Amino acid sequence: MIVEEESVSLDIKQKIENIGHNVIDTTNTGKNAIKIAKKYKPDMILIGINLKGNMNGVETAKKIEYLDIPIIYLDNDETGKNIENAIMTYPFGFISKPYDSTELEHVINFGIKKCAEDLNKIKKVENDVKRKNKELLIEKICVAAMIGISSTLIITSFLYFNFTWMQWLLFIPSCVMIFLALANLLKQEKVTPYEVPPFVTMMVPAHNEEHTIEDCVRSLANVNYYYKGKKNFELIVINDGSEDRTGEVLSRLKEEFDNLKVITRVPPRSGKGKSYVLNDGLRIAKGEVIAVFDADARVDDDYLSIIMPYLNDENVKGVQSRVKIYNKDENFLTAMQNIEFGLFGNIVRAKDILGKAGFLGGNGQIVKKEAITALGGWDGFAITEDLNLSIRMMVKGFEIRYCGETCVYQEAVPTWKQLFRQRARWAIGNFEALFIDTPNILKSKLPLLRTFGIIEHISFYILNLFIFIGFIVLGIDVFSYYYQNHFIIEMNAPLIIGLISAIGFFPGVIISLNRDNFSIPSILTNVIGYWIYSFHLIPLFFITCYQMLTRKERTWAKTLHLGNDGKLKVKGEMTEFKIGDNIDATISYDSK
Repeated sequence: MIVEEESVSLDIKQKIENIGHNVIDTTNTGKNAIKIAKKYKPDMILIGINLKGNMNGVETAKKIEYLDIPIIYLDNDETGKNIENAIMTYPFGFISKPYDSTELEHVINFGIKKCAEDLNKIKKVENDVKRKNKELLIEKICVAAMIGISSTLIITSFLYFNFTWMQWLLFIPSCVMIFLALANLLKQEKVTPYEVPPFVTMMVPAHNEEHTIEDCVRSLANVNYYYKGKKNFELIVINDGSEDRTGEVLSRLKEEFDNLKVITRVPPRSGKGKSYVLNDGLRIAKGEVIAVFDADARVDDDYLSIIMPYLNDENVKGVQSRVKIYNKDENFLTAMQNIEFGLFGNIVRAKDILGKAGFLGGNGQIVKKEAITALGGWDGFAITEDLNLSIRMMVKGFEIRYCGETCVYQEAVPTWKQLFRQRARWAIGNFEALFIDTPNILKSKLPLLRTFGIIEHISFYILNLFIFIGFIVLGIDVFSYYYQNHFIIEMNAPLIIGLISAIGFFPGVIISLNRDNFSIPSILTNVIGYWIYSFHLIPLFFITCYQMLTRKERTWAKTLHLGNDGKLKVKGEMTEFKIGDNIDATISYDSK
């Protein structure tokens, strides 16, 4: 449809029809244009900015905005007063006088193509939302079944004073834990440095990170990774709608570091979750390799030089570095988290040794850009984007390695409330993967050992529930034998089965502490401390199940980072973001 004065409309109509398009109608007033648009819903409207009557082209466009018809303005406004208002209606283009056939063809074809792309994108998102809502229902059913079966087994066993079944159940995961602990003692495959090291894009999502972002940027921007005397990396920080001083700090740092770029995501598109933030950064990333860090990350200056050779293999698409806690001495909780991350690193190291089947973490993950692109980027609906990406990479046949020679330092949460909030999100991500991804994992052509390794990894929280319930049962029996000279609760599995089921938790922790050069007395005290700390996995399981059963949509809970201001008292310890309603972020790109 064309909306312009009659002589101009007829001329444009003839030119448009000559290039192969049909014009359903023409008019010269906004009032008539609205009626025609409602009746015929044309694929595109060409409308003059100045029209006859009491309604101009911009006002007309606003009236029919709800019809989602692409608008192209015919720039007949010689004063230019309404151009700014026209831009605010998000048109598909402008055509200036004289209305040349070539320009008309170019702008119209571009508008049609762009409209088709947008419609396809909207359709894809709608399909994704439907699929994810279906998955949400599946998760609720699976969680209800899981908590029902596990609670029934535990309660019934206490009523009948017999937990023999649990000894058999825990035998296999205990064997796996012992096997991984022993495999961890072997040496990893040697790496070969690149002849020409790849250019790296380091990305840091940031939301309200005023306490840590400066130390993070200074640490990452100063890494010693050069090629032919030039910095071989760039640093992109994506400021995701921060309401504190994060933007101010980044603006100041941008003047200091010429390789720092800042993307600012603004409402209403900001605050949708880490995956969307990373995908926005990916759009402008120049690197062949993408390195993802949290806003509290700190690294040694040789970090990239040490870790990059692990990617120098055609089949290896990702590598995870070790994670250490820089505030581990703050209290018992932070010290135990440091041990926990060390243990996770050793498990991933063992899986690397056994077949380069490691897992990526949220901080210090290094991935080839081609692999992320091949998988369609990070999944915006995933609660734990790192686990989701790891599984999709391995199902695709990609290999993931582990580098323990260098590490990324991060801040541990110092309170139990923060810990449960953070770990509930991690557990939800594991259960999502367990219930939704397991069919795809089983249908993939992965080797049996790798398939088992993935499923064992994402079953962590349910297995640990039974492991620590088992410790409680064992404690009750030890107590009853000491005071009454007999066991209250029966566990009648063969001795070797019961023994392995009972000790499977400890070898990995001992080896992890020994690798960090703890003294023998310190190893003993920390093993006991970590064992006690790990009992939080029992209430965490039920908290996670409750959240998954009661949630109506996926939310992403951001961990609060306090940095050197760790003693501050804060009201909001975490921010929750809705997941899944972000089609295309509004981005303000700012680089020096």
